[in-house]
Amino acid sequence: MAEKNYDMIVIGGGPAGYVGAIRAAQMGYKVAIVERAKLGGVCLNWGCIPSKALLSNAELMEKLHEKELWGLKIKGEIGFDWDQVIGRSREVAGKLNKGVEYLMKKNKIDHIVGSAKVVSGAKGGKPCKVEVYDCKVKEELTSAPAEPADKVRETLTAKYVLVATGSVARDLPFAKFDGDRIWGAREAMYNKEMPKKLIVVGAGAIGMEFGYFYKQFGTEVTVVEMMDRVLPVEDDEVCKAMEKVYKKKGMNFKLGFMTTGVEKTKNGVKVTIAPVKDGKPDESKKETLEADRVLLAIGVKGRYDGLFDESLGLKTEKDHIKTDYKPGDLDQGTIDYKTSIEGVYAVGDVIGPPWLAHVASEEAMLCVERIGWKDKKLDHEPIPLDYSVIPGCTYCHPQVASVGYTERALKEKGLKKGEDYEVGKYPFTALGKAIASNHTDGFVKIIRGLPRGEILGAHIMGDQATELIAELSLARRLEATTEELIVTVHAHPTMHESVREAALASEGRVINA
Repeated sequence: MAEKNYDMIVIGGGPAGYVGAIRAAQMGYKVAIVERAKLGGVCLNWGCIPSKALLSNAELMEKLHEKELWGLKIKGEIGFDWDQVIGRSREVAGKLNKGVEYLMKKNKIDHIVGSAKVVSGAKGGKPCKVEVYDCKVKEELTSAPAEPADKVRETLTAKYVLVATGSVARDLPFAKFDGDRIWGAREAMYNKEMPKKLIVVGAGAIGMEFGYFYKQFGTEVTVVEMMDRVLPVEDDEVCKAMEKVYKKKGMNFKLGFMTTGVEKTKNGVKVTIAPVKDGKPDESKKETLEADRVLLAIGVKGRYDGLFDESLGLKTEKDHIKTDYKPGDLDQGTIDYKTSIEGVYAVGDVIGPPWLAHVASEEAMLCVERIGWKDKKLDHEPIPLDYSVIPGCTYCHPQVASVGYTERALKEKGLKKGEDYEVGKYPFTALGKAIASNHTDGFVKIIRGLPRGEILGAHIMGDQATELIAELSLARRLEATTEELIVTVHAHPTMHESVREAALASEGRVINA
């Protein structure tokens, strides 16, 4: 079997892999991308994009439920075609998948469909070697891992290998994804029948987004979360406000409860939960919830099963590939994203949090640009990625978006309000555009450092929050102050005015509240 030789082999066709492949090709490398499923990865096909299509449907349903407010007259019940609701999201994903295929051809990147296995790194002047297998992927049916690879189909070699295989949803030891009653996110967006009752385990972004979607279509939703708040990574004021809004929408919450058992019944599931006491479930106060389906939204882990020959001794840490990147460290400095195997690099979800598509893409571009710079294909050293300026977004409605530190994190660092920082908060109940569009739930909160006025953190809850955060991300990246936000003229009437008003509030001189 003849070997195919490349400069770089990219394993994984998601937002890290295909972006890294394009950037490498732009610098003149001969590139192959190996993907065992659809180009675009989980994000494009089963995550970020199709879920936003479903959430757009949910927002429309929410508006229709408020038809009297808008002066609309609709006779009878508001019905819907569930197959079309789900089908539209699949069509959206399909269009973008075709777009990524086109980009591979445009940039002369060899797209190889199969399951890759790294069998040797670069050593002694020899290139890395990657075997490609045929592999059956049941991506239409379940969040469970793909079936094991079959026999070797072809062998590839390259000076560099970029691993961008992403992540896979976590299940529980006593509750494995079954494609039927125990769901991961994939089943939640691709099922034939809307459940009457749904239990969501986990109140993070995925849990809240799907909880909102199903609630708007009439499902009774109960969200179980072991922390004492929804969206646990967000600022406490956001957490409390979101819980209040969603309780008003009719969602049920069991906060501070741990899931200890899941039993499949004849018609659905029984989920056993217990309150958390000293970090453990208090079994003496356990409860049982019943529903048609249960969605496990408890996080992800790196997807690298079967990807490396065991003889290579790949170093891993906490279910992720270990590189020179340090998960959770906001002050990373210069990173090459090298693994423990010579010539092999890894980026994106597979190397650890924050598990965001936009981070994965940036890491991939930076990784290949650093390789290109060392190979003298670039005339300047790439600017390192600033992990303290990564926006986080949750797309249920109202939306949530944030960048920088929460007030909770600053207090844990020993900073004090009034001495080290001030807070400016502007409610959408006072904003003309929000009132006109009936989107008054939420606020903009800016944490201003003292004495200079730098933006330590920004937190937005409300309509278009995931768009509004861009201005504050850029401001933080450029080390802008609240004064500079204030003297920047914001168009009226817009939701963006709330950012300026929050900056004014942080200096004690808000105008329109």
